Formats: sequence, C-alpha cells, structure tokens
Amino acid sequence: MSRLFYALSILVLSFALLSSQPRQAVEVKLMSFNIRHGLNIEEESNLRDILRIIKENDPDLVALQAVDSLMDKGKVQHQLRQIAAQTGMYYSYAVADTSENGTQGIGILSNWPFEKTQVINLPRTPGSDPKVLQCGLIRLSRSVTFRFCNSRLEYASVMDRALQAAYINQMLVNSVQPVLLGMDMGARPTEQPYFSFRKKWQDAAHGSQMQTWNEGLPGDRLDYIFALLNNRVRIKNYKVIRNYPEVSDHYPIQATIEFW
Repeated sequence: MSRLFYALSILVLSFALLSSQPRQAVEVKLMSFNIRHGLNIEEESNLRDILRIIKENDPDLVALQAVDSLMDKGKVQHQLRQIAAQTGMYYSYAVADTSENGTQGIGILSNWPFEKTQVINLPRTPGSDPKVLQCGLIRLSRSVTFRFCNSRLEYASVMDRALQAAYINQMLVNSVQPVLLGMDMGARPTEQPYFSFRKKWQDAAHGSQMQTWNEGLPGDRLDYIFALLNNRVRIKNYKVIRNYPEVSDHYPIQATIEFW
C-alpha cells in the first residue's frame, strides 16, 4: 500500500511540475506578396524570382495576391501549383474572376496541411471586379489551431475597398480560433478601409513608414499582415523585403508571429 501511495505521489508531483512550467512560444513566419499576375515590371515571368524570395526568407505561411491560372499554347499554367511544387508547401487557390484564358485570384501556401478551406465572395458595386476572402484552418499542434486568411481588395474604387474591408472584419472578428490575415488592401493606414482593422487587430507594421508599393513614397503601405487580437498571439517582428525591386510593383512583407 505504501509503495502504491509513493508511486501515485510521484506521478501527481510530476504532473504538477509540468503544468507549472511556462508554455514555450511557437513561432510562425508569414509572408504576404502581390505577385502581379506572375509578371515582373518588364512583363516577363517573375516565378523564378518569387521562388528565390520564398526560399531565402523561409516563411511557414505565404499569402499571394494577383495569382493566375491561364491557358498558354494549349497548356494550363497554374502559377500557385508551380510555386507549391518547387517549395514543397501545401497550397489552396481561390478564384476571384474568370476570363477566356483562365482565372485569376489569390492563393495560400503552408508548411502544414489545411484541415479545411473556405472562399467567401466580397461585396462590390456594379461593374467592379469580383474579389474574395480565402481562409484555411491549420492545426499546428494539439494546443494551437488557427485560421490563415488572404485577400486582395478592389484597387479602383475607394467605396468598394471600404465596403470589403468592413465585411472581412465582420466575417473574422468573432472567430473562435486565432486569425492571421495577409492582404493587399490597396489603401494607406490613413484611409477609410484601414479603419476597420484599428480596434480588433494587431497590425504587424504598426507605426512603420516603409512603403510596400515600389513606386510609392514613405508611408505608402498598401500591403498588410494582421493578427486578430488574442492573448495567445503576439507579433514579434516585421520587415519589408526590398532585395528584388523589379519582381513586382509591390514589395513582399513578412512578420514573425508567436503563439503561446
């Protein structure tokens, strides 16, 4: 009886010690990048450079905007699938619009498989281009499950951008899981679309004046990484990747996010 009591005491003490130790933070690197429909500013394919950027910066998650899947000489050139094959990442493509040559949209890449994915059509005014919100559910560990989302808002209409930003906030703000969002908003932090994300979201580049549009001036941030406010999520650092200014008219951005 005394041996059994001793063994149980050791077991209880071990569990107590394990539970009393602080949980180690898990770091995730997220990149967001408008790849300009797979063409650089010279109108040549930029996929090799995009692969180089991804491999050099080694993100765990990538949100790509302005991604195409087009017919060329009788063959389908699925840009996201090509990038996924070369990086070894899981991928999900969301069609925003179709044409005679194929489709264009947005895509997400992940080092972890998606448990499920979702595509939501965004509101728009008559005559404007269709836009979507894309999300993937990722189970990082037994204790960490989160939603990784991506979108590109309408660039030609301030009204549409504001409407779409408000709708995205409405769709995600009450999420049970933490939410990470990469987005080409097409708007500066001083403009109306950004205001939807001021209260309930962490802006990875909060206070930064580094432009993300390579023809812009300081303060011209059009691309964003957000994390829904959550005491289990913290944005650790942020950078604008400026090594390859000819690859697109946007610079890729990347943030390191910690889950507790």
